[in-house]
Amino acid sequence: MQVPSAITLAGAISSRLAAICGTRSPLRCAPALLVAIALPVTASAQHVHGEARLIVGVEGRTGQAELRATGEDLFGFEHAARTAEERTKQTQIFTRLRTEGAKLLRFDPSLGCQVAAKNVRIDESGDHGEVVASYTINCRVAPQGKPLRFGISSAFPGIDRVSVQLVSDTAQTGATISRDRGQVVP
Repeated sequence: MQVPSAITLAGAISSRLAAICGTRSPLRCAPALLVAIALPVTASAQHVHGEARLIVGVEGRTGQAELRATGEDLFGFEHAARTAEERTKQTQIFTRLRTEGAKLLRFDPSLGCQVAAKNVRIDESGDHGEVVASYTINCRVAPQGKPLRFGISSAFPGIDRVSVQLVSDTAQTGATISRDRGQVVP
């Protein structure tokens, strides 16, 4: 695997930050900045069937998350949808990714967290297309010290493991979650 140069990574971070923050100041977009810093490393990670990658950035009561998984693991194929059946299946999965964020990222209910899809798309930058789902996180109470659990494998049985990277204003941690067993703590 070829390792990207620092200039390539800086460009990727800048592009990702502009896409996430829009016209807001980077300082006002800290959770997105945390995610943007972690993305180039995971975006260049090896394409592995059965394993998704999740980056979560949280600051205070807000955050961002990005889930990446192969089309094969989500809807059974990686090529562009060719048949009506494939288009229907892909549309159904995209709808679930857009509407079930709180089932995929499970914060303690006492925190009052809302997980809303911002964007769901196919990234075809490599040999295989990946589905990328971006989420915003808004909580009534900061999730600091409370475990974040997962429902990704339950929702999508083709995903056995999720490689999680979490960056918050109080912690930086990573874990491999197998069949939704495990947690990370911001």
